[in-house]
Amino acid sequence: MNIRIRTINKYNMKNGGNLMKNYKRSLAILTAALLAATPLAATGLTALEAVAADLSITDSDKQAHDYNAYQIIKGTLDNGELKNLSWGANINSDALVTALNNADNQAAIGISGTVANSVDAVAKVLSEIDKTSDDYPKQIEKLAKIIASCKTGTATDLDQGNTDATADTFSATGLDTGWYLILDETPAPLATGDATTGVRVKSADILKLTGDTEINAKHSLPTLEKKIVENSSEVDANTAAIGDVVTYVIKTKVPDITGYDKYFFVVDDTLSPGLTYNGDIAVTIKPQTGDAVTLTKDPDTTYTNPYNGDYYVDPPTYNESTGTAIKVVFENAIDVFDDYKAGDDITITYTATVNSNAVITNQGNPNTAKLTYSNDPNTTGNGKDEGHPDEPGSGAPTGETPWDTVKTFTTAIKIKKVDQDGNKLTGAKFKLECNSLNEVKVTSGYKFVEDTNGDYYLLKDGSYTTTEPTATNADLYDTAASGKKFKKTEAEDTYTEKATGSPLAVEALVDSNGYITFTGLKAGEYTLTETQAPNGYNAGTPITITISNSAAPSLEGGPNWTYSGGKNFDTTDNTYLVEVENRYGATLPSTGGIGTKLFYIFGSLLVVGSGVLLITKKRMNTKEN
Repeated sequence: MNIRIRTINKYNMKNGGNLMKNYKRSLAILTAALLAATPLAATGLTALEAVAADLSITDSDKQAHDYNAYQIIKGTLDNGELKNLSWGANINSDALVTALNNADNQAAIGISGTVANSVDAVAKVLSEIDKTSDDYPKQIEKLAKIIASCKTGTATDLDQGNTDATADTFSATGLDTGWYLILDETPAPLATGDATTGVRVKSADILKLTGDTEINAKHSLPTLEKKIVENSSEVDANTAAIGDVVTYVIKTKVPDITGYDKYFFVVDDTLSPGLTYNGDIAVTIKPQTGDAVTLTKDPDTTYTNPYNGDYYVDPPTYNESTGTAIKVVFENAIDVFDDYKAGDDITITYTATVNSNAVITNQGNPNTAKLTYSNDPNTTGNGKDEGHPDEPGSGAPTGETPWDTVKTFTTAIKIKKVDQDGNKLTGAKFKLECNSLNEVKVTSGYKFVEDTNGDYYLLKDGSYTTTEPTATNADLYDTAASGKKFKKTEAEDTYTEKATGSPLAVEALVDSNGYITFTGLKAGEYTLTETQAPNGYNAGTPITITISNSAAPSLEGGPNWTYSGGKNFDTTDNTYLVEVENRYGATLPSTGGIGTKLFYIFGSLLVVGSGVLLITKKRMNTKEN
């Protein structure tokens, strides 16, 4: 009866199960066969009998691999123990003994003293590394690397068998019992996996083969997750107004750095043009037990040893088409992560402000991030340049997570001013009020700007007049603008205006076609008031517009805007259309506000005079009677 020993290679990190590419990982886990002898009675073998064993590897990533078994030491079984040891066919024994006597190597694998140039002495090293030590994973990984550097000859290939729905099997039969180095030597570049399996993994296992053995290869890969923090919750999408600050969080984990002499760990982040980075990145690591630790940001502009921080942020770069690129680089990541365990939480937070470049379509304003990490402990790779040794250079062995994206949506209200026949009207002025306002991008026909050569003056009611203030009419003018002149810009214009007052409000004039657009709005109840009607027309009554979301914003479904009177909503560009009609009025034409006020005054005098006349006439009639 054959003894089957299952060895499961595990990483400490949670498998993200996402599309990843170019990942090579080194494992060095001594199998159960290394830790316990196989009982002779279970095999039915006699002492010192040569045994032919079968080896199989089951890999769940559904990718092609090139697994090979290198024979280090061979021997025969004696009561379940390997005896009559001799060097295997695939090891340079002199090179291996020399490497095992190297002081740095001995410190790395936890041994001391001279290792004799004999197969028994090397077998003792293989057997006696302290598996109870906290450093055991690192030590066994280093030992695998040492042996790999001394391999020679042609290995035994593990053939790929039939694949089933969940895994591939790679196997070799008739192997001599003994010690083997099992390597995945799939040539680079490694093929990517699919959305559910991740990618292929390069592994290096030291295996004591004393009977049929099955290895289950398990892949757990570095992951990155990006979210928006909205009302203490983490979401993939939100809505915001221009000027609002959005908080972002990036989550990843401390990687397994076992076996690495150099480790690259870089987070790239890109904000779309509608988002302005506020320069406030913070990085923390939360151990599985204990409080989160805030890492130190390097204030320098060159990042070499001696390091002045745990990470640095490359100076952000801006592109009109793609937006702002940010790069967070962990300095000498081996030292940073050495104080933590694989799987400890890494959190990166920062904020950005929605700006006037924000788009209002369902495309939204994306913010996306990815992680680049080392993936081959057997190859160090060079840094980008002398001043950036912790950013991977060309050819450095690295893998990447997929880009993870979040989006911020915003919307707009567009007003069309018409008369009772549907013809466009100009000269109207509207005020948009809502405490959800921050900054608003206004697209209108013209506006008034302060200019010492201007011809207009600002009145208290917000309108403008060409009539100069005098001592007798001074109370009609805005005191804050006393002595200031304004110029009317005739060309259509787009500008950003900060909302002011209580409630917060912005105000602007329609363009030459009767339109005005307020862009960069979020959910809220808005009041639209016509503060100035075209000459000869009565102003319309205030309009209340409620903007909300029929469902939570999402990456797939978009913002899910809903408006009061939603029949006027343009789903193409997420804009609420409001048509405001004016009718001819009985009032005299307004000339910038003063004419209207004078009309009210004279009208009031006429009313008073008529009343006096009526009373006088009644009194006279009474006397006559």
